[in-house]
Amino acid sequence: MPEWTWCGRVVPKNGIVFFCQVLAVYIIICTSVCNLTVGTEPQSLWITLLSTSPVIKVEKDHVLPEQ
Repeated sequence: MPEWTWCGRVVPKNGIVFFCQVLAVYIIICTSVCNLTVGTEPQSLWITLLSTSPVIKVEKDHVLPEQ
């Protein structure tokens, strides 16, 4: 697995890439919501960015069988 040095520590490349992607998604969502709330023009831009941002899915726990 490829590794990078970051802040003097060796970390997996996949971890840094994942963290940066999640951070970018949160920045896009927060910026879009703030600009829609304030009413910054063009609103269609912010609605498009917000609607096309990927959804972070969390897997649900397995359902316990009924007793």
